[in-house]
Amino acid sequence: MSAVGLGERGAPALPLPQQETPLLDAVREAVSATYRRAHCPGHSGGRGAAIDIRATIGPEVFTADVWLPAERYNSARRWAEELAASAWGAHRAWLLGDGSTAGNRVWCMGTLRDGEDVIVARDAHTSVLAGLVASGARPRWVSPRVHPELGLPLGIDPVALENALKTSPGVRHVILSSPSYSGTCTDISACVDVARTYGAQVFVDSAWGAHLPFHPDLPTDAMAAGASGAVVSVHKSASALSGGALLLAGPGADLARLDAAVRADRSTSPLLAMMASIDAARRDLACDGHEQLAGVLEAAHFLRKHIDQIPGLRAPGARELGLPAHLVDPTKLVVDVSGLGHTGWSIERLLREGGTVPEGADARRVVFVLGYAGSTAMSTAGAVLADLLEISYLLGTRARDDTAVLPLLQEDCQIGGAWDLLGTPLEAVMTPRQAQQCAAITVQAPAAIGRVAAEALVPYPPGVPVVAPGEVITQAVVEVLRAVHEGGGYLHGCADPTAATVRVVQGR
Repeated sequence: MSAVGLGERGAPALPLPQQETPLLDAVREAVSATYRRAHCPGHSGGRGAAIDIRATIGPEVFTADVWLPAERYNSARRWAEELAASAWGAHRAWLLGDGSTAGNRVWCMGTLRDGEDVIVARDAHTSVLAGLVASGARPRWVSPRVHPELGLPLGIDPVALENALKTSPGVRHVILSSPSYSGTCTDISACVDVARTYGAQVFVDSAWGAHLPFHPDLPTDAMAAGASGAVVSVHKSASALSGGALLLAGPGADLARLDAAVRADRSTSPLLAMMASIDAARRDLACDGHEQLAGVLEAAHFLRKHIDQIPGLRAPGARELGLPAHLVDPTKLVVDVSGLGHTGWSIERLLREGGTVPEGADARRVVFVLGYAGSTAMSTAGAVLADLLEISYLLGTRARDDTAVLPLLQEDCQIGGAWDLLGTPLEAVMTPRQAQQCAAITVQAPAAIGRVAAEALVPYPPGVPVVAPGEVITQAVVEVLRAVHEGGGYLHGCADPTAATVRVVQGR
């Protein structure tokens, strides 16, 4: 069976044999070959590995951690990348072993220049900041719309993007994020049209959108929408091992410069088993993705429908968010638990106690991802539904007096997380790179108000910075950080994950 990739604006590309897995085949050949391992990695096929780690992850992982001659690896990888480019409708693709984080970083390194302005969606992942630091570019933020009641991002309005382009003449690049962590999407096609009018290219952090091209009931993917580039995490919504991702380049991209950036950033010691898993996941998506995703969509619809009938819970879809159906990924289940009177972090802890591990949580929501296996998605959905029903009953009847449950619960907090600050741009007095290179000191969080941040401060999930290096810290930022930590959330990117102290630029 072969699949046809989609070219610019959905035009058919040349068909390639998507059933082939050149990199997986190369790894399989090396595993099955009989030879003496006198090369890295030092565990020597697992013989030098500790017994407990072998027992935990299995001896096969070590056996598959093979070495390939450079010529064999490069030829197999290059063919795997051509197949991936065809499957996603791109002009060029690169396999990545460090997730979409690497793709965001490399795109900035391979397209932006030191000191130039770039328009960046304020809901950009923290890895985009790493790319801005590496490139030296200056972000000009554009804020997404946020639902006034539900507090969820609704994507970048093309009109807001046009206004940003008007006020930043000469900008060559726009960086957007879609789908968001909550599954809401920006209208990439409309934004591409706006950007082209002003001579700018659009890059999309589509970490959560690897599956989009492979079922018609899903939002349009970035490459089909005409973006010049995108990154997709094949491990998030498909079957690759963690860290498996693809950088995709489309019309107008400087392929030579991007290739140089990838080569500069790429490890010379890749975990080939993981890289091969990207190859296999691409084959599965291209050849069987429609069937698998149909099962996931059915399970997600079932779960959303029944969650809305549970007291204290709601799972808003496109209609509740006020978005057209094609701008919401229905496979992502975002459950608002604020009606239970407790934080999402608390409900996540109860779920974990009961044996269900969700994707993540914030002050008022728990997020579920049903996986890529359509055949098992319905059983997962049924188990999640049963757990949520039990929690709703428990909290509605006796939780206030249950000493076993109370330690796991946190009262609802009024300050959420990253989304609360997206509509309030912070003052930037230097680029992220300048701030990170400056001498910095550590101060107590209240003393950081009015100072210039020397580090990114990022509630995770969703991994969106509430303040970037070079921006002035406000009281609202400090309050959000404190609320996230006290509520049981996690802070990423900062030296002090408790948010009691903050790194600020010395003398600023």
